[in-house]
Parts: sequence; C-alpha cells; structure tokens
Amino acid sequence: FGVFVLDWSVASILILYWTESVILGVLNIPKILATKDSLGGKIFICVFFAIHFGGFCAGHAFFIADIFKARAEFQTLLTGGPLLIASLTFFVSHFVSMMVNYFGKKEYEGRDANTQMFMPYGRIIIMHVVILIGGALAMLLGAPVIAVLFLIALKTVIDLLSHGAEHGKWLEVQQMKD
Repeated sequence: FGVFVLDWSVASILILYWTESVILGVLNIPKILATKDSLGGKIFICVFFAIHFGGFCAGHAFFIADIFKARAEFQTLLTGGPLLIASLTFFVSHFVSMMVNYFGKKEYEGRDANTQMFMPYGRIIIMHVVILIGGALAMLLGAPVIAVLFLIALKTVIDLLSHGAEHGKWLEVQQMKD
C-alpha cells in the first residue's frame, strides 16, 4: 500500500522491516531474562544475542543503505517523519503484545533461554534472502519493487509461523490432531 498508493520508496519499506527487526531484537532481551534458566546463563545468552543479532542488523542496514540507496531514508529515523512514526507504532504494538502475551499470559514459564533467543532469527533469514535475491533481481531488472514484493511474501509466511510458534498455536493444533 505504501509503495503503490502513498509513493513510498522501496528503501523505506525495507527500512521499516529492518526497524521492526531491531525492535523485536531489543524486546527479546527481557524475554530471555524471564525464562527459567539460571541468571548467569541468561545474561550470557543476552550478551551473545545482542552481539550476534545486532551484528546481522548492522550488516543489513549497511546493505540496505548501499544497494537500495537508502542513506537519506535512514536519516529520517533520527530526524522524524513517517518512518519514525511507523517505527514508534511498531514498538508500541510489539511492547503491548509482549506485556499481554509473554508476561501477562506467562508464556515465559515453559520456555528456556536458548529457545527464546532464536525466536526473532526468522526475520534475519528473510532480510538475508531479500537483500541477496531481491536486491539482485532489482538491480538486474531495474525494478526495485520486486524486492518489496519478495519481502512481503516471505514476511507474511514467516510472521504467521513465528506468531504461531511464539504463542503456542501450532502446539495446540498438533495436540488436537493427536
């Protein structure tokens, strides 16, 4: 909608997805800390996760800025505008979801720190694929919108699977089949 109707750039959409990944990574830290493991183990996993996940996010930012010529769009995250507002909306949405589901419904009780650490990594895989394949197709065909369509398809599938895994929906469906 943003690209086709509001004339947003492909880079803006990729930055929004990247920003949402960073937000989910930041919110994953308190989730890891709430798991059943020992405090020392959880702190180690948090530090490892912050460096590893953060490194991927930094690399993605570099490639988005370079391949999709998005340096100016990245600046708007600091100076204000639609990308900042959308990013803040993502933060509020994911924070409320974390408070209601993860803490409110005590989803953390059955989760260990290693499992929780890996929850947001599906997004990293999507961004890898979009940057490599979508970026290559965009440059080859001269149509960067292909990268966005590719992102939308992958994101929809991974978000549905991730939501089901995080909130136990697939487990409930599987138990009903058995």
